[in-house]
Amino acid sequence: MEDIALKEMWANYDKKLEKTLALNHRLIAEIQTQKVRSVLRPLKTIKIVGVTAGIIWTLFLSVLVTFAISGMTASRLFFVVSVLGIIVTTAAAVVIYIRQVVLIRQIDNSENIMEAQRKLAVLQSSTMNVARILFLSAPFYTTFYINKAMFEHVNIGLWVLQVTITTVFTITAIWLYRNIQMKNAGERWFKVIFGSKEWTSVTKAIKFLKEIEVYEKE
Repeated sequence: MEDIALKEMWANYDKKLEKTLALNHRLIAEIQTQKVRSVLRPLKTIKIVGVTAGIIWTLFLSVLVTFAISGMTASRLFFVVSVLGIIVTTAAAVVIYIRQVVLIRQIDNSENIMEAQRKLAVLQSSTMNVARILFLSAPFYTTFYINKAMFEHVNIGLWVLQVTITTVFTITAIWLYRNIQMKNAGERWFKVIFGSKEWTSVTKAIKFLKEIEVYEKE
């Protein structure tokens, strides 16, 4: 009889322990999920501001290009081509930002940890892609002001400076486009570029969700 009573006590204890562990896991998951939402909330605001600013900038440049093309001359060629390059890269960045806002909302409403992790990985990847695309526009900011007068009144020193600056910006932009990848996340230059809240918020959110996995494995 004592053995039966003892087994029943252990069985009851195991049930209570399982319930306690399940409750602890649920509480930890809820706490970590709340942390993720708290981190991503201001990030969504940043993205929305970025979308708004990008749209305004694109519209403004589009108006300038329209006026330039309407009275198109050889001297305006550099301006038109440069501004069109900026418009294309900015518009691409705006589209990605809009997708990121949608992703953040989906993560915020997600109750599935695995799905939230997958979408956070996509958000992290697209954040790098935005930076890569925007860096490609950098060389265009060094050529939009080139005009006919610069060709008619040649200043060797000025042209050497112009070519040097444009070349440096172009090489740097291409290098960054090719090297901005997760495998370089530990590099100092990467940390300088991605030291803003736009990147750190995503990495913190990923860390919070990984802590749930660690707890489940223990």
